[in-house]
Amino acid sequence: MYTFAIIALLGLATVKLVDVLCDYVHPFGQLRSLLTFVVAVGGVWALNFSMFDGWNTAVRNHDVGIVVTGLAVAGITVAWRALFAYLTHDRATLDETLGEHTGLHRAA
Repeated sequence: MYTFAIIALLGLATVKLVDVLCDYVHPFGQLRSLLTFVVAVGGVWALNFSMFDGWNTAVRNHDVGIVVTGLAVAGITVAWRALFAYLTHDRATLDETLGEHTGLHRAA
């Protein structure tokens, strides 16, 4: 249970750190998804945290467990962005997953 809470809060920290970086460093705005994966995996790697250790699951290679945990943290950022969009009724326009979508245009 605590392991899931740690992953969820690391996802929240990743969302907000990427938002700040994209707001203040304009070239990062085009690379939001890649930056999310880099920050998530890098943060988990810096903490040396593996969700498999928290759930007492045997993983053959500890480094692979850390990278998969980073990918899980990056994945949960989608849920955080959806929650923020629901609560504020304001969708992030630069976010690939929740950005503005336009309808089909008539070609003829």
